[in-house]
Amino acid sequence: MDWPTIDQIRLLAPLPDGYRCENLSCAEVPALIDGIRRWHPDIAVGGGSCYLREDFYATSVCLDNEVGKDVFVGVFKRGDELVGMWSWERNPDTLSLYGRLIVIAPAHRSAKLASKVMPLAELAGRAMGAEFLYGLATLKIPHMQHALESAGFQLIGFTSGYDCEEVEPGDVKRVFEGAYCKVLVPEGDLVRPDPKNLTPRARALFEVLFPQQPGAAKPR
Repeated sequence: MDWPTIDQIRLLAPLPDGYRCENLSCAEVPALIDGIRRWHPDIAVGGGSCYLREDFYATSVCLDNEVGKDVFVGVFKRGDELVGMWSWERNPDTLSLYGRLIVIAPAHRSAKLASKVMPLAELAGRAMGAEFLYGLATLKIPHMQHALESAGFQLIGFTSGYDCEEVEPGDVKRVFEGAYCKVLVPEGDLVRPDPKNLTPRARALFEVLFPQQPGAAKPR
């Protein structure tokens, strides 16, 4: 599962006039951290807070066209100005791609840069050989839910307390988030569980989320 080059990404997802995407460089890390802190203050707590630490980039993120690390960060620019970022994480063992974070500067959200990244995840994932895409969406506002659903991701459930947010100034609580996925292999390549191996609750929820399609293969 090799990361696509920035030239390949540009071909896969053309941006509005005046904008471009680039790999994150080591020299830009402090400016990006400062930008994320201003654009998305809520990120100071929880799973995304690692994007405010320089050591995270040094140890985990591909910088200056590196390819060997499992976290990718791309940046959006207008002229020389950093105006946003997105990040993916790959898991070669499961052939999966996790959409970790998208943050856009408020003054540039009307350019809908984030909406370009959603289909890009699928295009890049397929090019890399990924077979499963997934992400988590905050339930504090609906924007990410809309973006994932518009890109064809399926809501498969809710995490109860996986992450935390500052719900009021100084008051950090664990929260619910929406779990979304997209499978990149044909339906026929998925093996449905045998109903006798599911508890009644598990079976009822499974049948709601993944109803049996006419003519579909039976469980093995």
